[in-house]
Amino acid sequence: MSNDTAINILLFCLADNDAEQIITCCRRAGRVAHTQSLETGEQLSKAVTGKSWDVLIFDAERAQLDINRCGHLLRKHQADVPIIYMGEGDPLNLPDAAVVDIISKYNIPQLVSAALREQRGLVIRRKLKACETALGEAEQRNALLLSDHQDPLAYITDGMVIYANPAFCERMGRQDLDGFPIVDLITNKDQDRFKNALKKQLLHKEQQRLEICFAHSDASEYKTLITCNSATYDDEACVQLTLHDDESNHQVGGLDLSTQMASKYRFQEILQEFIESERNSDSSLLLLSIDHFSKLRQNSSLMDVEILLAALSKHVRHIMPAQHYGRVADDMIAAISHHVSSDAALEMGFELCKAIENDIFEVKKKSLQCSVSVAITPINHLTPPRAGLLLDTSFHAVEKIFISGGNNAAITHYERQQLGDRESMTSAFSSAMANSRLTLQFQPMINLGDADGDHYEASLEIKNWVEGEVTAGELLRVIEQEPENNKLDHWIVVEATKQLAKERQTGQDLKLIINLSGNVFHDPEFCSWLSVAFKAAGLPPSSVILQFNEESIANALKPALNFAQQLQKMGSALSVRNFGRAKKGNKFLSHIQPHLVKPGFRKTDTPSNEEIRAIVEQARILKSRVLIPNVGSAATLAMLWQLGPDFIQGSYVNEPMPSMSYEFAAFN
Repeated sequence: MSNDTAINILLFCLADNDAEQIITCCRRAGRVAHTQSLETGEQLSKAVTGKSWDVLIFDAERAQLDINRCGHLLRKHQADVPIIYMGEGDPLNLPDAAVVDIISKYNIPQLVSAALREQRGLVIRRKLKACETALGEAEQRNALLLSDHQDPLAYITDGMVIYANPAFCERMGRQDLDGFPIVDLITNKDQDRFKNALKKQLLHKEQQRLEICFAHSDASEYKTLITCNSATYDDEACVQLTLHDDESNHQVGGLDLSTQMASKYRFQEILQEFIESERNSDSSLLLLSIDHFSKLRQNSSLMDVEILLAALSKHVRHIMPAQHYGRVADDMIAAISHHVSSDAALEMGFELCKAIENDIFEVKKKSLQCSVSVAITPINHLTPPRAGLLLDTSFHAVEKIFISGGNNAAITHYERQQLGDRESMTSAFSSAMANSRLTLQFQPMINLGDADGDHYEASLEIKNWVEGEVTAGELLRVIEQEPENNKLDHWIVVEATKQLAKERQTGQDLKLIINLSGNVFHDPEFCSWLSVAFKAAGLPPSSVILQFNEESIANALKPALNFAQQLQKMGSALSVRNFGRAKKGNKFLSHIQPHLVKPGFRKTDTPSNEEIRAIVEQARILKSRVLIPNVGSAATLAMLWQLGPDFIQGSYVNEPMPSMSYEFAAFN
């Protein structure tokens, strides 16, 4: 339960009347108070070792235990529980370090206000502690990564080495280089070149590659390729120096030799890491493809093309400033521009196309000209979570630009499944799954009758839905055009039962209605699979009710009847949504005997008392319970009380939410 709806309070030796007043004041403040009364130190020790508490209220007048002993027990068990001292005393001279306030027992509202204040402070302290723990673990992991890195690495600031990993120290023939002047490791003939490279790095922040001759501690010299990158070490801006033995190591390190950019495999890794960490940064992926590349390669040698790519890469770096570059195919260069919107990237794309078109590339005394197509793909919250899928999307987009004439730039967006494209709902489902856009929403149901337990209804949702796209409800309904396709139903059941099992572990008597398609009626193995799923999740079958569209049942009555009988044998039940909307009527439902029916009222509908009364009467004939949806006001609820439905749901209760965290006791 979230901290903004409940508060956990220990009551030490409080009178029943005082405890009741505290609970009432908490309720008025919008909190549900979970309390436990204590009388002895032994009870206190047991309470703080079994659960987290937000505050302890200590009645100094009635308590037999000394307040210092109480504070000692909390410290002994390392329990961060603030104590509010209920009695008289000097607020500037607190009786124990664990006491945060002294308030008179005759001022209960002030006492509750102090308790809520301490709860907020406790939440902040716990979050801070968790962050500090996570930071410490991250720093340890980073230190291990640097220490174990296979490439020789060093970090330099103001000409001094502030960190060098063991591989770098070994290369220089030294045990430790921290605080060592970097120029003392470089031969005299290359010191000026290296100093100029450092100055340029600090000014322009762009990666540099150069050959430097280093001086080993045994006075020998060796030349090696180095890479300079701007970096941060221990919160200090610096230059990262990486040593490369030769060109073979250069390639193994994930670099393309012609363009000095990341190789296609390395770039895909970089893009995946970027998506995971910067998906909401409003950035851009730019993909450049050389127009008529095959023809260009036929008219020149393979090496000539590589030289041309090297020249093109300079244009790309100059016109398209980016954090990461990569050569992702023979004729394609990609770049990731951090915090660069797609509109700004499009302008860079136009400029790049123009610059390349107007340039003449001299390759071995041969003049070459070419043009390029540039696709710009936004990186934001709608971006697919897999780098491969994003690159494929960009590749198809750049192909379209070339087919349209090339020498142009355009913004592309990930193509979503639209309503007009219903040839394969399997494609829509697979696309949504691949992009992690499928999710479940849980809407609480308020029990107006005598049903046992608290109830939720689980429904499928599509994240970031846009106008004109297939909705979750339509996907569930239209997929019935492919009766053999039950992948979506399996996914819904697995995700729903997983979350239900997690919530029931806390001891709550929860029951979940899960919306599925009618495709499961045609799967003779579904109930067997469902039984295994219940056992795997540790759920009693009675805790799950499967809900289907009334029309789906009408269109497959015999399989649906057989399915309902199998469910009943398992101990589970069947529910009907859109009750009363099937053209064939609901007489066939007497054979199904649904556990619950939910009328097909839309949010815009305003059903009359007579219509609701008729629904309730029809349900009673079927011996079914009734759920009335879309209850939006207290006036509607008051009317429904008189008509006798078993459950209600709607905005007046709570909108659907991503977890089963509704506080049923808070509903008045």
